[in-house]
Amino acid sequence: MTQPIQDSNGFAEAVIDALSSNICVTDKDGVIVAVNRAWRSFGDENSPKSPCLGIGADYLKVCQEASGPGSEGAMQFASGLESVLNGRAELFQMEYPCHSPTEDRWFLGRATPLKLEGRGAVISHANITQRKLLELELLRLAETDELTGLPNRRYFLDAANLEVERVRRFGASASLMMIDVDRFKAVNDGYGHAAGDAALRHLAAAVQKSLRQIDMAARLGGEEFAVMLPGTRERAAVTVAEKLRRAVSATPVRAGQSQFTIFASFGVAEVRAEDTGAEACLARADAALFEAKRAGRNRVVSAAAIAART
Repeated sequence: MTQPIQDSNGFAEAVIDALSSNICVTDKDGVIVAVNRAWRSFGDENSPKSPCLGIGADYLKVCQEASGPGSEGAMQFASGLESVLNGRAELFQMEYPCHSPTEDRWFLGRATPLKLEGRGAVISHANITQRKLLELELLRLAETDELTGLPNRRYFLDAANLEVERVRRFGASASLMMIDVDRFKAVNDGYGHAAGDAALRHLAAAVQKSLRQIDMAARLGGEEFAVMLPGTRERAAVTVAEKLRRAVSATPVRAGQSQFTIFASFGVAEVRAEDTGAEACLARADAALFEAKRAGRNRVVSAAAIAART
């Protein structure tokens, strides 16, 4: 059974028990010798029967023998704690997930040396869930186009560059396509900017619904979109683009009292082994898109088709 941290006059016990962080103290071998009130509650909440939460338990051993989800983090914490106990480090800390069946949670675990005779360590686990959720939300916002919910240009290029590198290193295949809403200015002028926004959301939804799970669609800016198709040759990518083209105009856009149909043009290009990044392939797809616009819009043109004519 766990016992509270004690001292001769009860002052340290009162102070440490008042802290919201879950705190325990170990001896030089990593055996728990004291805990605070929050630690006892932490144990009851997370694993009431776990021996790692009680006085006399070998904290290092419990971490080292952990298995299942999160066991890698336990091993990492054990290694850091050992460095503190052995005097090689003045501080070790790491963030780790500790999700419950009903909510996602994260904690910051810290270990610092106990500078008293006999040595040991003070271990604390602070709940940082709110901070972590805010960080994740800020990251999501930084990577997402607010209007359509698709990845934005920066995120898409980072992911596409990784796919290009996979093609270069392993001889895999992949294709990129560029998409542009036809006569988008006329939509804004004729129905208003709110309708233009609805048109962009309509295209994003139609494209996303028609893609495989491994494919990635993104809004690059304005009325311009891009799609990465891993494991896809250019001929197959053209077939996918034709499917997307039909999907965009298959149902009307509804914006307030207005209802109208939009069309889009597509440019397709396959990633080449000599491409040093996604921008090179996107440039070929963009040239094919320009040709689709020039040829009358609402059509698919591939980079290979352009090369065959020159």
